[in-house]
Amino acid sequence: MPDLNVTPDQETVEQYIDIIRQVDWLTAAKSVALLIVGLFMVRLIVRLLDKGIRKTKIPDSLHSMIKTGVRIILDLVVILSVLSMLGIPVTSFVTLIGLAGLALSLAIQGVLNNLAGGLIILGSKPFKVGDFVEADGVIGTVRDIRMMNTQLESIDGKGIYIPNSRLYTARIINYNQTGTRRVDISLSAAYTNSPEEVRKAAFSAAKSTPKVLQDPEPKLITEEYGESAIHYTLWVWCKAFDYLEVKHAVTERLYTAFQENGVEMTYPHLNVHMKE
Repeated sequence: MPDLNVTPDQETVEQYIDIIRQVDWLTAAKSVALLIVGLFMVRLIVRLLDKGIRKTKIPDSLHSMIKTGVRIILDLVVILSVLSMLGIPVTSFVTLIGLAGLALSLAIQGVLNNLAGGLIILGSKPFKVGDFVEADGVIGTVRDIRMMNTQLESIDGKGIYIPNSRLYTARIINYNQTGTRRVDISLSAAYTNSPEEVRKAAFSAAKSTPKVLQDPEPKLITEEYGESAIHYTLWVWCKAFDYLEVKHAVTERLYTAFQENGVEMTYPHLNVHMKE
């Protein structure tokens, strides 16, 4: 009658111990040699893989993850091969590894989502470090792209970390991707000044401002005839990294240019005409 106090796990362990006791010295020596050579080959393969990846444009964070994953997989292959040589059934180990992987994936589902998002971002490259972007309701400069999150620095110097699981599904606007940006500056002038006069003054301000590109040339758009002024929008182009500097400089220069060209900067007012 079998011992009721012995569990199936204990029976399995005892079976493995019996199998190991029956292993002869030659098989044991071959197994040890296979383990040493196998682990050495794994390290050699990982080293060659490392050199190959360094020649590509793969980011460092993804580079490290690839090396670690390959090393773990190859180590498991070597260990299972050694166990098989010793006569130990590896089917149960493979099943155990699969179950452990499933349980781990369920436990860290959020982490895996962020990792997947990081891989997608690193692969699709919607932006790079240094780009000025708008993503997930945040506007700022990309400072770091990690496997779990991406760091942005806002205009006022705040560090903002966005989980990659949210970032790769968000609408992303990359203001640096084309290399140049259009600066839109709203302005208004009195009805006593013609659009040509306003255009001359606006172009004078734009062309005399450093870092404003002359190709494409500045352009003035007549937007609306308002109650007390004509409203315009001045378009100028600049390098993407110079956007804020150019916008502030042109806006400030417009005041002087309007005065020099006799253009009146008006404000909301009401003209009352008295009739005798």
